[in-house]
Amino acid sequence: MTEKTNHNDAKWISKINRYNGLSDRAFYCASAFNYVHRVNGLWLPVKAPGAVSSYFSDKTKIIYRRNQRGNNRSGIQPQKMDAVSLYASHIEAIAEDRFDPDADYVRCIGFNTTGGKGTKGGCYVNRRRMSEIKFIANWITPTLKQYKQ
Repeated sequence: MTEKTNHNDAKWISKINRYNGLSDRAFYCASAFNYVHRVNGLWLPVKAPGAVSSYFSDKTKIIYRRNQRGNNRSGIQPQKMDAVSLYASHIEAIAEDRFDPDADYVRCIGFNTTGGKGTKGGCYVNRRRMSEIKFIANWITPTLKQYKQ
């Protein structure tokens, strides 16, 4: 799915942003991340679904952190659709069935991104370097545990 003119302009983007209480042409990487979880029955308890920082502000959800002395892992294995923090303010989701923390690359699905040189902004599965990942937050397991009780 792509934007019409690379300015956050498509009916599907407006629908996602309105669902999260945002303006039609707002940046939508975080909004879409929240939306795809909701339409699949998982309500993520974040304060601002359109803000990337909301998904990484709860330190108990951070299971992977890149730092200067190597990577810190909490012992919880990242799962498909866990939140991945990239760049200054961008979120994507893990698109791997089995996450390999020692791999050089990881597949992620992202919104408000491109699929490489010459592509329009939109929704793509991209191959990201592990060195690009700042944080991984696990919202899936804790949220699902609430429903199983």
